[in-house]
Amino acid sequence: MKKLRKSNWLLTALITGVVLLALAGVALLGAYFYLSRDSKAEIGWVNPLDTVHAEMVAPDLAVLPLAGEPDDRVIRAVLDAGEIETAYAGLAYSVLLPDTLRSGHWLLLANHYQGADPARALICYGAALDQVALSPTLSDVARADVSLQVARGFTALDKPRAARLALAQAENIARYSLSMLPAQRRATLTQVVVVYRDLGDAQTAAAIQGNLENAIAGPGIKLEQGPQLLPGLRGSVVLPGAVSEAFVARQAAAASMAARWLNAPSGSRAELAGALGKALMAEDAARAAFYAGADDLPLPDRLALLHDQVAWLTIKYRVARGAYGISLAPAWEEQVAEIQAALVDAYTNLINGYGQQLDTLSPAEAAPARVELLRQGVLWTRLGLFPDHTEEALAGQLGEAASQLWTRQGGAGLTIVVQENQGQRFYLLSGSETARPGGVGG
Repeated sequence: MKKLRKSNWLLTALITGVVLLALAGVALLGAYFYLSRDSKAEIGWVNPLDTVHAEMVAPDLAVLPLAGEPDDRVIRAVLDAGEIETAYAGLAYSVLLPDTLRSGHWLLLANHYQGADPARALICYGAALDQVALSPTLSDVARADVSLQVARGFTALDKPRAARLALAQAENIARYSLSMLPAQRRATLTQVVVVYRDLGDAQTAAAIQGNLENAIAGPGIKLEQGPQLLPGLRGSVVLPGAVSEAFVARQAAAASMAARWLNAPSGSRAELAGALGKALMAEDAARAAFYAGADDLPLPDRLALLHDQVAWLTIKYRVARGAYGISLAPAWEEQVAEIQAALVDAYTNLINGYGQQLDTLSPAEAAPARVELLRQGVLWTRLGLFPDHTEEALAGQLGEAASQLWTRQGGAGLTIVVQENQGQRFYLLSGSETARPGGVGG
């Protein structure tokens, strides 16, 4: 197996893999390819972390997760309070949100930005669209729903080509999903028709409507979505006393800052921020000693520790970039590059560690687990959480692994296709039949 930035982490490209990938590519609907016929690119990937306006983040609300409040609860609360930039920063830097909530929050933020900041709305819709194909956890019903909402958003932002891409994906899911019920297929395809009409494409809408009864039958195979395989490959770790004590002290400092900030004079605010900064640095010292012993752990437990390390380094990275809305640890602000490098190393070790664990699985489990791992790895890069230039390598491996898995399944259901267009990269779910001429999905 060919490791990230190391040798032998995933299998090198096999001739059969290339052939299988080509066969899988044939299954894309025609709408996925018409994008390449237009020289004007509509949307492009932007790292969400790089677009956070730190000066607009409300510090007292931003530090609530450091006080122990769940990310989801904080994001919802700050959205209700109208602190959109604080919600955006919290979502962009969150590593703990499940994908069901993360995709929903991206859509909520996109709706907020549509009128005031269309460029930011496009970033949010793009992040939500990435999650449709790349999230290992979303159900097909959720994938179809997110695709439809993204299509509506792109339509409202006058991005018809991007809207058609999302619509084609929603139709693919409805037609070829192995888990959706006929009523769910009908509901999705009916909405696809409506959005095509909104785009002014009455011909495609009529074609889909006319073939609705055949389409809702699906591929004729019913298969419940299986459980994730990666969580079963990792163990657990217990934080040592020194880390636990520092953790509690940091939460107390963050809670104090959040509670007292609004009524505090400028001098007292500086003291509150300074106290939290000292607590963060003390926790970092305790954690550094803990993480230094990672090599002594069994691999499953090491994976659990690496997840914890990634979460901590992401907090440290956000602090260093001032994305809590205030300077908390000035020393870290001089070490952004070093902290980013440590975060990249942690993610690389995490992915490589899971790659080693795949060898312990049976062939029947290893194939879907490999796709699950690569989907997660690419999604981390697209969300900006894995701040490295590994996407291209991971994308190629994902395309090959997804193609092989799709073939093992007899060519039924959906596969992930990596599409390059005008220098942009899209991750799409494709149906298992060859696209027929005459429109999207034929």
